[in-house]
Amino acid sequence: MPITPETDIEERGWSIDLGSDSYVVHPGVSAPATVRAWGQLTNLPGVQGSESDGWDGSVLEVEAHLEDARGSYRLRRVTVTAAHGAEVSGTLLRAVAPLSVMRWVLPRTFQLDGDALSDAVVAFVAPEFRQYRPPLGGGKGSSVDVADVGTVYRLASVVRYPPAKAVAETFGLHARTATNWIVRAREANLL
Repeated sequence: MPITPETDIEERGWSIDLGSDSYVVHPGVSAPATVRAWGQLTNLPGVQGSESDGWDGSVLEVEAHLEDARGSYRLRRVTVTAAHGAEVSGTLLRAVAPLSVMRWVLPRTFQLDGDALSDAVVAFVAPEFRQYRPPLGGGKGSSVDVADVGTVYRLASVVRYPPAKAVAETFGLHARTATNWIVRAREANLL
């Protein structure tokens, strides 16, 4: 059964439009060829502005295309529309981090089949649920699966998020430990 974790996007009042074509980016994971997302700038995670800055009511739209030959998304369009009576200022533009928006939106558009769904993949695709789950790799007695490391690494590459950082964050590992797991995944031909 396909799973599309779009809950966070809808709760923040954002909208997405997916192209009809998709590519298999990893076994069990397909991604839409085109993603267009738009919504109020103040509803983005990590953006803190004030009404006086003209942020309230300002809308951001991004469009990304998955280039099959490169295996990753490329940002094709960014549009910032100021609220009525406001202007698109330098302060407003500095608040916009298009690659961060892509990192937030794109994994939530992936279609996952049941075989590809592991705690690690869910932790990467929908990190807002991480607070409700026990740490994947940081606690005593817990183990990291090298196949999950390979999957998270590959999915991070697709959305142009630093793969080693994604592995470290997903599993709650130190950077050096994450690098060691990545080496193991590479040796097992999972990358």
